[in-house]
Amino acid sequence: MTRTARRLVTLAVSLVALFAVAAVPAQASESALRERTHARIGAILSDAVVSGVYSVAQENYVTSALLPTYVDPKDLSAKVEERTIDAFWDIVADGAGTSVGAVQARVANGASLMRVTGDASPDVQERLYRWLSRPIVEAQFDGRISATESATLRDDIARSVDRLMRQPGGSDGKVAVSPRLN
Repeated sequence: MTRTARRLVTLAVSLVALFAVAAVPAQASESALRERTHARIGAILSDAVVSGVYSVAQENYVTSALLPTYVDPKDLSAKVEERTIDAFWDIVADGAGTSVGAVQARVANGASLMRVTGDASPDVQERLYRWLSRPIVEAQFDGRISATESATLRDDIARSVDRLMRQPGGSDGKVAVSPRLN
């Protein structure tokens, strides 16, 4: 696929994701946004476990970055869940310059998303963070949540994306613990 074709596909996926987010009824509270964020990240990881890309231990490590951990996210509709999973892997594959299948195969064989995306890793991590944070930023700008609530949610997302980028794949259950930043 040529670079132009990849960009067109990426643009189309972005537009679909944007319309999917716009079609969601307005979330009026920090707890509703937190549940939605947990559900989106949970859907991505659950699918990765079912597909053999990550282990349950790795899934739990990444999702434990979302605080508080006792929040039980609402289920996403099948269509939204599918769009979320597809958009996630499309962002990673675009950054890696390869197909979704190739990315998933490398991760399933033990590579981390950082290794798969190479020099583009910081850009991919930033794109994932912005994509997952968009509803929260919009809610803050609309005055539905405070700046403090927005910052807390965005910190959770940044932490979970960082953990996800560093995780080796595979079903062996190895968990790569990120160094603590002081």
